[in-house]
Amino acid sequence: MLGHPRGMADVPPPSPGDLTVPPWFGWETVAGVLLLVLVVLVGVALLAAARAGRADRSEWEALLQARSNRRQDPAEPAG
Repeated sequence: MLGHPRGMADVPPPSPGDLTVPPWFGWETVAGVLLLVLVVLVGVALLAAARAGRADRSEWEALLQARSNRRQDPAEPAG
C-alpha cells in the first residue's frame, strides 16, 4: 500500500475534558431513537385507552339507563 507523498503529522488525541469533542458526541442518535420509541409508546397507549373507553362506555350507559328506568317506573311502590 502506498502512503501519501507528503506524510501527515501525528496529531495527539485530545486530552480528557478537552472541549474540542462535545460531551454528547454520538449520543444524539441514541437519544433520538429513544425519543421516537417514547412517542410511539405514548401514541399506542392513548389509542388503546380511547378504544377501551369506547367499549366500556356503552356498558356504563346501559347500567345507568337501567337504574333510571327502575326509579321512574310508577308500577313499583316507593319506599
